[in-house]
Amino acid sequence: MHQKTDGSMTCKRGMCLQRISHGIIWSLETAFYHLGHFVGTYPILTIVLSFVVCGIASLGMANFTETDITEKLWVPSYSRIQKEKKWVMENFPPDTRFAKIITVENNILSPRSLNAMLDIYEKAVSYYKDGYSYQSMCLRVGSHCKVNSILEIWSYNKTAISHLTYNDILNDINNIKYSPLFHNELDVTTVLGNILFDEEGKIIAAGAASMLFLLKDEEETRSVAMNWEMEVIQSVQKGHQHLQEIYVYATRSFDDEGYGAVNEDINLLSVGICIVLIFVILTLGRFNLVEHKLLLSLAGLLSVGMSIGFAYGLATTFGVIYGPVHALMPFLLLGIGVDDMFVIVEAWKNLTPEECQLPLPKQIAMTMKHAGVSVTVTSITDIVAFAIGASTVIPGLSAFCIDAALGILALFILQSTFFVACLTLDQKRIKARRDAILCCLAYKTFEPNKCSQKNFLALAFKEYFGPFLMKIPVKILVVFVTASLLGVNIYGFYNLKQDFDLVMYIPSDSYAHKFAKAQEKYFPDRGVDVNVYCGDIHYGSSQKILNDMLAKIRADPGVENGTLISWFPAFTAWLRSRNDSNLAKYNHYPYDEHEFDSLALKFIEQTKVGQAFRRFVKFDKTIHPPILKAMYFSLRHTSQPNSQAEIEEMENLRKITDNSGLPEGMCFPYCPQYLTYETNKVLQRELYRNLALAGACVFFVTLVLIANIWTSMIVFSCVIFTLVDVAGTMYYWGVTIDTASSILLTLCVGLAVDYSAHIGHTFMTVSGSKNERPVMALTEIGPAVFNGGFSTFLAFVLLANSNSYGFSLFFKVFFTVVVFGLFHGLVYLPVVLSWLGPKPYDTSSVHTSPRKEKPEKHSNGCLENIAPLNQRQRVFTLYKTGGNEPSVIQGISNLRISSGQRCFYSNQDGCQAVMVYI
Repeated sequence: MHQKTDGSMTCKRGMCLQRISHGIIWSLETAFYHLGHFVGTYPILTIVLSFVVCGIASLGMANFTETDITEKLWVPSYSRIQKEKKWVMENFPPDTRFAKIITVENNILSPRSLNAMLDIYEKAVSYYKDGYSYQSMCLRVGSHCKVNSILEIWSYNKTAISHLTYNDILNDINNIKYSPLFHNELDVTTVLGNILFDEEGKIIAAGAASMLFLLKDEEETRSVAMNWEMEVIQSVQKGHQHLQEIYVYATRSFDDEGYGAVNEDINLLSVGICIVLIFVILTLGRFNLVEHKLLLSLAGLLSVGMSIGFAYGLATTFGVIYGPVHALMPFLLLGIGVDDMFVIVEAWKNLTPEECQLPLPKQIAMTMKHAGVSVTVTSITDIVAFAIGASTVIPGLSAFCIDAALGILALFILQSTFFVACLTLDQKRIKARRDAILCCLAYKTFEPNKCSQKNFLALAFKEYFGPFLMKIPVKILVVFVTASLLGVNIYGFYNLKQDFDLVMYIPSDSYAHKFAKAQEKYFPDRGVDVNVYCGDIHYGSSQKILNDMLAKIRADPGVENGTLISWFPAFTAWLRSRNDSNLAKYNHYPYDEHEFDSLALKFIEQTKVGQAFRRFVKFDKTIHPPILKAMYFSLRHTSQPNSQAEIEEMENLRKITDNSGLPEGMCFPYCPQYLTYETNKVLQRELYRNLALAGACVFFVTLVLIANIWTSMIVFSCVIFTLVDVAGTMYYWGVTIDTASSILLTLCVGLAVDYSAHIGHTFMTVSGSKNERPVMALTEIGPAVFNGGFSTFLAFVLLANSNSYGFSLFFKVFFTVVVFGLFHGLVYLPVVLSWLGPKPYDTSSVHTSPRKEKPEKHSNGCLENIAPLNQRQRVFTLYKTGGNEPSVIQGISNLRISSGQRCFYSNQDGCQAVMVYI
């Protein structure tokens, strides 16, 4: 009864949680011990099985396809624009290409400037190559090629333009309101920039003018059209003697300039991977002929490649889409994989002398027992975080998270099996004194140089950095710096705005970027072009509704004045010109649908004015009489300062069409940019949601695997501080929340965990004073954490001066996550643990002061040329009696436990025996 009561009270005092914690750690360590023993016993079989499993999974890539369709990648599946785009593609598929030119002069309305613009026009339209002329490729409105510019007033007539005086020009542009070529309303303010008006509101000068060429986008002439675009671009870049500046942009420009810079920087990334490989080779092994680990390093990187094949193959098999953002995954897996490699090898190097006397399979087992839990903490945390991210409504991000979770799972398994098997074979090679590259070459005698046997980074952590960090003034300074960084970056994070500007992804030194800046400077109010589509409705009886809707759209402040083009006014004018008696008798004649459709078809096909609107309507001629099935009219939004304003502009236009009185969904506005707006509507919310869920998962998983609530909370604080610091720094760098930055912030969760979780877990496995244990953790796992972070930095360092915004953003985010992650993991975390860290696991190592010298170790973690135990020392087993300290063996006095001693035997109740040297 007394024991039961005491046990109950003990449980109330927290022993139940300790038992759970100990049971989890014991189970994990036991599982990894057995896994390591199997791999160490059957390394060849393990390697073969790894190749077979990954090979089978990779077979799914036989059906691999990449999609770059915006709505499939970035638009939520429930968004209304999914159906709207499908309807547009079925009824009015895009069929145009363009080239746009901006000309700049002190007064672009001078006769000399207009003639210079005419020179540019004539060079563009005189193109002839391979049997194709500009006239054969241009988009025609009626009988004329569609070119929109101020010269349209004079029908591009060279004789007329060459004889114009300045007063003639001003008179024409202020009085002509109707296009003589295309028979639509003409507002010259839409093609002029930096306009000056007199007191009466008349135009007297302008600083810039635009010229827009439209071409048909057909498969058979696409290559010729692209050649025409290139010739126009090259011609414009030569300039004109009578114009200050000329800027140009064409359909092909973004692919040429944006993706061209991306392709160049991909080469830099390839070089970065080679740098990482060299770094891994230099740091993983020793600088001598036998002990350097070139082949093992390659095996580690091969495991990254195998995990990528596994993830892509399995995801493709189950229909997960693959988009451009998936190109980031190899670098994510490289960073995590290299980190795991360093942790496993560092655990091998830290084997104690008695563990080194065990057979090789048991040495491998002990290595995995020590390293397995640490690798599991980071890997499972990353897997769960990305699995949660897969629930986002953005399809491309969801697919990336699925592939990342599968890749990290595969990498975790491969590093625990394939890489460890390769490590076993590598140790067999070292034991046989075979050359690290020419494995068939064996050395009869081999004496490694003394320099190669020193672990300088571990020594620096143990002798210098760790003790320095434990000084009170240094601790206070670390906390102050951490709090200051957090405060400054909380402000930055709070002010981080959501915005997407495609111009940012064009290299700043390109002609396309200069055009975009000129557009912003000279045409600051010009937004995106939009069409309002209407489907199968009764157009005759809906004329009043449609005209009212047009009036509201024309009055919308989000629509640029003079840009609304509709065939309705021209059709109405044509009806009135017929002098039909029914017009006087009936308002909005004709109401009869068949008669309306018949007259509309006659207007479009038989009149010169109507032919200009042929592209705006669609008739179903398969039935008799033909009926009007669909139509659209065009407009241009005003320029908006940010994404939120653009979304409001889109929604306001939608409200007008939705509330027009027509059947639901029969009329709607659409343009390709709306797809981006739809993404921006949910992007910020989804980002915060994913980060919050990922953070919760990080805490839960670290709590389960580290098995201590206090340590888990401290590690979690490191992850949160790192994310806040990275996001805050993005604000000071001028980065906004868009698709790319959101994905990179999600990746930060996976990388930030690694830098802190290893230190937190290792701290729980060592015993000593509060100041000794952080130094021991830094000495044991610090080199692996630092090398893992630094290798991630090396992969992107060459992108520091990239002209591509996307790759420059990659560098900024990965640089900050490495810097802040290492700071919080290797500086802030040890300081906080020295003050607030809990007691170690019952299975932890029993350490004395870390300042005591340990015997010099060989590269594989074991003493070089160590003699059999019975020739060097007597070994005794010291059993525990249930207390916190081992009992004294009867008959043995002055018993000392060696530094670095680990538990020799443990079960569910904790460490039962340690091995000591007498």
